[in-house]
Amino acid sequence: MTSQSLTLIPDWIAPSSWWQHVPIAHWLTCELKPEIVVELGTHYGVSFFGFCEAAEAFSTNTFVYAIDTWEGDAHAGEYNADVFDKVQQEANRRHKSRTRLIRSTFDEAAKYFDDQSIDLLHIDGLHTYEAVKHDYETWTPKMKDNSVILFHDINVREREFGVWKLWNEIKKANNTYETGNGHGLGMLVQGEMMNSKMGKIAEALPNLISKGILLEMLAERTDEGRFDTQNIQRNRAEITNENESLKEKLMQAEKRINEIENSKIWKYSKPLRRLMDAAKKL
Repeated sequence: MTSQSLTLIPDWIAPSSWWQHVPIAHWLTCELKPEIVVELGTHYGVSFFGFCEAAEAFSTNTFVYAIDTWEGDAHAGEYNADVFDKVQQEANRRHKSRTRLIRSTFDEAAKYFDDQSIDLLHIDGLHTYEAVKHDYETWTPKMKDNSVILFHDINVREREFGVWKLWNEIKKANNTYETGNGHGLGMLVQGEMMNSKMGKIAEALPNLISKGILLEMLAERTDEGRFDTQNIQRNRAEITNENESLKEKLMQAEKRINEIENSKIWKYSKPLRRLMDAAKKL
């Protein structure tokens, strides 16, 4: 059976390694209709707005929370406040009635959610084994009996990424689905009712993967979706800030020079400076 979610075209375009999984976010929202979706790690918001746009189209009772410090980490890199501002502006513009951005650490935000209150959790923070295991263990009690947890980057093993290791441990004793493309996405399914609903995704995955690859290609062809464009803009902003700082320092130096030249000591020492200049010429 073909899902309506395949007809959804993303409106929000930004750099992301999550583009190949956006159709999966659409499918999960459309077919499962989760009431509460929580995302740990949002960055530019491609996965977050994937859930939001699908909720707008197919599941109006869905509410989506984005949790992030918006400061970056060792794997995502560091970034400035402009990233948070852009995500917040888009959330307010298009999804104000169904979203909330929580700017904090994951541990701090956990206390805002009751146990067994979340339908769908997306874990995409720091990707070391220790960090992702901690996030999983901290947030698992918050999940409903019938729920889904997503793990991004299960297929990345370099740069101290450890999600793959935790995922191999988890899937030994749980019902799971996974795809290796787009750095890999693991789906942990909990509860008999959810197992029944998620059974359809195995048949849908080939189409979802194909659409995701196409979306990534299209996004990377735009200025908004290219990482190098964002880097150029960031470098340009840094250079502008540095120039402004240098201008300020130059103005302060010129002001100080004027103060010295207009001082009494400078005027009274003028004859002495003439003698010193004459002595240098001898």
